[in-house]
Amino acid sequence: MAIKLEKSKLAINQVITNKNETIEVDGDCIVPDVKPDILEIIGTSGVVNIYKKEVMDGKVRVDGSVNVYAMYIGDDGKTRGVRSINHTLDFSQSFNVENVTSDMNDNIQVSLGQVDCKIVNERKVNLKASLNFEITILANSNVEFVNNVDLKDIQKLESTIPVNVVLGVGQTKTVAKETVNIDSNDNLAEILKVNSDITNKSIKVSYNKILTKADIRLKILYSTEDGRINSVTAKFPIMGFIDMQDITENNPCEYDFEIKNMVVKPNSVEEHSIYVEIEVGVNATAYDNKEINLIQDLYSPSTNLKFEQSNIKMIQNKATYDGTYSINQKELLDIGDEKVYDVDAKVVVTNSRVNDNEVMINGNVNLLFTCSSNGMTGIQTRKLDVPFECKVSCNGITSKSNVKVKPDIILQDFNIMPGGEVNVKLDLGFNIVSSRNVDLKLINNIEELENEYVDDYNMVIYQVKPNDSLWKIAKAFNSTVQSIIDTNELKSDKIFPGDQLFIEKYMG
Repeated sequence: MAIKLEKSKLAINQVITNKNETIEVDGDCIVPDVKPDILEIIGTSGVVNIYKKEVMDGKVRVDGSVNVYAMYIGDDGKTRGVRSINHTLDFSQSFNVENVTSDMNDNIQVSLGQVDCKIVNERKVNLKASLNFEITILANSNVEFVNNVDLKDIQKLESTIPVNVVLGVGQTKTVAKETVNIDSNDNLAEILKVNSDITNKSIKVSYNKILTKADIRLKILYSTEDGRINSVTAKFPIMGFIDMQDITENNPCEYDFEIKNMVVKPNSVEEHSIYVEIEVGVNATAYDNKEINLIQDLYSPSTNLKFEQSNIKMIQNKATYDGTYSINQKELLDIGDEKVYDVDAKVVVTNSRVNDNEVMINGNVNLLFTCSSNGMTGIQTRKLDVPFECKVSCNGITSKSNVKVKPDIILQDFNIMPGGEVNVKLDLGFNIVSSRNVDLKLINNIEELENEYVDDYNMVIYQVKPNDSLWKIAKAFNSTVQSIIDTNELKSDKIFPGDQLFIEKYMG
């Protein structure tokens, strides 16, 4: 028999998958004819460019490249000197992901790990780069569920549950075209190494629009025609807008910046400058805070009911937090009076621990110093690991929250002191995205079955067992919670194992 049901629709964003994958991209590079033979590899670095990300049925694909610089000691038969090979490792990587369809949204972050260079022979090297992919796939859809039943003695166990639903997903691109000036005394011979990262990332939300802001930080190591090595740093701002209907400053918003393409090339020697063109993509997902009233369980003391339920995974308590931590300490570099040309810094978070209203973060800042050797006639590298432990205040976060920590280096300064010590000054930034996953059971349909209840009692005496509740007991005996409370003159719905309850036959 059909029962009159009231139904509601809920826009949901289910987390279909969260997975981490690591791959290696490699390829051989032939030394150009204009460059000398390779004697020794000094160091390697790289920048990841992400061209395209695509969700397909059963898999996701990421297309991009790693722009690798490998510095080496070269020998042209007359002199030895520092040279560099620049090579692009292209990749198109697919990952099999169950239950994924092409209409779902992706949040895929790609980070560069170790970059290695192995000499095959004096004119050929093998380059290998490790890439880590953090893949999150979300499905947005509308589901229909029962929120009320037109039946006179229906018993419902209800609760109000806060959830986050996706308000919108948006992207934008911005291109920075800059000229970086070098020392006017330097006639640039070759670019040895390029490092680029995005720092000071932030967004500002107003009605129907997201303003994205960040700085591109660029470091270029180069050689001059008279055999010297020098470096230049530059920082320039980028900005973009993402249109998103109905977004306001009250909506939590998760965002990511990524380099999509980069071109770095010297201008003419007379200009003493380097042309830089960097394309940056920004992805943002905004969430809306909602409260939904759900029927978690139901029954009728007089009618035999059957109902169907579906399990839905949703997100609760979505929030973002920002924190900073400063490092100011001396470390032994052990380079004597050699000159430091460049410092690469990378933050590695090894552990994050969530407490109520705070997140504890442990990790290391990996430092790679490129410096002179033998009184500036050669080049060498030195590594330092600076450990840190910091606390970021996150009002409202709980120990049950899931967190993603996104580190950033806001400011870096390295003062080389006599005796080989270095004074390390770092301002670290942490963007923390928190949420909780919740499993919801939605009632999809209810129907009346032939009544099989046999009422062969007027009253039973029941002894409460562990994990019992008044709801469970009332449902088991086709009674009601209120009837049990009234019969036993209970002051609340709290019961304890061993309690004795009188349960009357339901009379309607």
